[in-house]
Amino acid sequence: MVWNATRELARFEAEAVSALPALYAGLDSADTASRLWTRYAIARITGDLTTHLPYFIDALNDRTTLFPGMAAAALAGFGPVAAPAVPHLTEELNQSDPEYRWSAAGALAAIGPAASAAVPALIRALDDLDEKVRWYAAWALGEIGPAAAEAVPALIVSLRDIDDDVRGYAARALGHIGGPQSRSALPVLHALQTDENPNLQNAAAEALARLAPNFDGTY
Repeated sequence: MVWNATRELARFEAEAVSALPALYAGLDSADTASRLWTRYAIARITGDLTTHLPYFIDALNDRTTLFPGMAAAALAGFGPVAAPAVPHLTEELNQSDPEYRWSAAGALAAIGPAASAAVPALIRALDDLDEKVRWYAAWALGEIGPAAAEAVPALIVSLRDIDDDVRGYAARALGHIGGPQSRSALPVLHALQTDENPNLQNAAAEALARLAPNFDGTY
């Protein structure tokens, strides 16, 4: 698809400046996805992300011509600059299609600490029926960091989730959030270091290194 190529072009940022004339012409494409990723490429290449941000926020409401979660995926590429989109992405966590929900959580993760207003909604998302939504929510809470301290009790519960990815992201989130409350998870994190899943072992070790670098497994 043309929009896939355009999206990849955005990775080159200022190095792709010679492509701008063709990209501006592409804004007249009849295909909505092509227009979205063309604008995304223009924003990344010119570095003028703020000017184009409202377009992507509006695109979150497109439920017919864009693939589910596509607008949120584009916003994720804006990083912290997309902070004005936080209320809109938080609303996306209520959509019935899980692709909208996990894509929104992924964008909130990319925004990081500036997405702290979404913490209550992300806590609720830790109970989502879709495991992908749960682990994206845990990831987002970790990227928000200490401002997500109220999520610690829910993340400790998520350390026992049936999905290994959710457990791993919950462990990493606790490490990134830190604080006394997170250290109450030390016994569970220590036990996860012997899990049969090496990725989960690594996540637990990473969290322990952040929370208690001298922890020896005794209480």
